[in-house]
Amino acid sequence: MKFIDYLKEKALLIITYLIILIIIFLILSVFDLILPAKVLVLFLLCIFGLIFIFEGFYKRKIFYNELFEIINNIDNKLLITETMPTPYFIDGKIIKEIMKQTDKYKIDEINKYKFKEEDFKSFIEMWIHEIKTPLSTIKLICENNQNEITNSISEEASKINNYIEIMLFYSRSQALEKDYLIKETNLNDIINKVILNNKKSFIYKNIKLDIKDTNINVKSDSKWLEFILNQIISNSIKYIDKNPKISIFTKQSKENIKLYIVDNGIGISKSDLPRVFDKGFTGQNGRKKYNSTGLGLYLVKELCNKLGHKVEIKSNDKTEVIITFPIGSYTKEIERN
Repeated sequence: MKFIDYLKEKALLIITYLIILIIIFLILSVFDLILPAKVLVLFLLCIFGLIFIFEGFYKRKIFYNELFEIINNIDNKLLITETMPTPYFIDGKIIKEIMKQTDKYKIDEINKYKFKEEDFKSFIEMWIHEIKTPLSTIKLICENNQNEITNSISEEASKINNYIEIMLFYSRSQALEKDYLIKETNLNDIINKVILNNKKSFIYKNIKLDIKDTNINVKSDSKWLEFILNQIISNSIKYIDKNPKISIFTKQSKENIKLYIVDNGIGISKSDLPRVFDKGFTGQNGRKKYNSTGLGLYLVKELCNKLGHKVEIKSNDKTEVIITFPIGSYTKEIERN
């Protein structure tokens, strides 16, 4: 708060006070008083006026400086009225009361939308579990009546199931801290589950699979890691074409364990590479004929960040997805939290 701004606000009051001083001087001139006495009276009145101006400015300056300091340091801005100092002037008290009322209204509105969101998420999860039953039935029928048509139907049912999984994990990812457990997880076990889930696609596309050095433990949540790897491998299967091959292997150092998933598919253009993890981004290849949603890799990035893993993608003649699992203090900190 600047003093010049305060003076501008009080300009009318100051001008009025100066006019009163002039009137008092003229009244004193009527009386037979010596000039020093008149000057002394006017001087004392000026001192009183200056004290009044500076006292008002000082109170407001202290209050607003404290208020701005709290605003800059507090994370949850909705708590500002609970932490702000009590003003020593009437307009400050009125402002604080108004802020309390508006904050209460905002919190009530936020809670209202939170409840609606929770209801919607519950409905989505219930719907997903219900829709999985007929999908499982379709796949079972296809298994028992195998031919070219049923194999194609089974393949499409697997794609639908993958999209449903994306929807389910997307709804849960917003509150991941309530639904994960970091512990020793064997990479080979998770990879085998993912391969088994996609075995029809591997057979249908005649994809060669090369897995080595994956019998190793990392600190992660098995359920979320399985979803992450399933999205990456599903992408590899989707974009793979001639002489299809997917290689999965690890490299270990003192600081971390790196998991590599490499395919010889159509690759990612250099212009698209920096944005592959953006929400809804499909890229040139994704828009051509693969009907990508742009959510799979976005979720992979989000979940890796929350689990304390690092994920990156490189693409030249081959596409490499690298997930880094740190070893040491960081994973211990994630576990404690």
